[in-house]
Amino acid sequence: MPLANNITASQKARLHLLNLIVSSPQGSRLKGERELAQDCKVARMTIRRAIDLLVQEEKLERRPGSGTFVTYTPITHEFRLKSFTEEMNGLGLKPTSKILIFTYLKADFTKSSLLSVPVGSELLKFSRLRSADGVALGVETVYLPTAYFPDIREEELSGSLYNLLQEKYGVKIINANTSLSASIPSQEIADQLRIQKNKACLELTMIDLDQNGRIIMLAECVYIGDQYKFNLSPNRDNLEIAIREKDVS
Repeated sequence: MPLANNITASQKARLHLLNLIVSSPQGSRLKGERELAQDCKVARMTIRRAIDLLVQEEKLERRPGSGTFVTYTPITHEFRLKSFTEEMNGLGLKPTSKILIFTYLKADFTKSSLLSVPVGSELLKFSRLRSADGVALGVETVYLPTAYFPDIREEELSGSLYNLLQEKYGVKIINANTSLSASIPSQEIADQLRIQKNKACLELTMIDLDQNGRIIMLAECVYIGDQYKFNLSPNRDNLEIAIREKDVS
């Protein structure tokens, strides 16, 4: 991820280490402090202090004579109809979004079928890089019929889309048809997430319905695979999906 020009050395070191934590298997050994400092282009003492803090937060573990290792305590939470912003806030993480695409297009046969709109209808398409505490987690691409949602501005998409639709248009998401699959990301998405092209990801497709049963949104999301674990707990009344994530706070 690009870093802001005014980021401090300690923040740079922390973000570098957090990226290593979420992109490495649990129990992985980190490079030595000297190499980490060189990679991050900060002083060795700065890296040491950043490691100390992450050890206190139980994200890293020092083993005398062996080195520093990745550790984390998985967080379990229910997959509900919550926005990414609401979900991350609930986990004590700071969510951020970066707009990657903001454009208008005409619905082809596939999109018109999924969204129940005529072929050729205008759609707003936007993609956002979703991060928590400065660490990239996934890329979300959304399609909205402009007939339902006119005049959405790019700057309005920095926070919760669900809140925006409810506050600006009176539309509340109450249901969603969801499919999950494992996938290998495209080169474009791998570059956006700063991961290797062959790294396993989780692909989530959601078709959201509003309070009137109207299909109003198609979302295609790609999340870094080793950050999420879905546990299915079906019952007669509903299907709950529990997600276990690495803590990247």
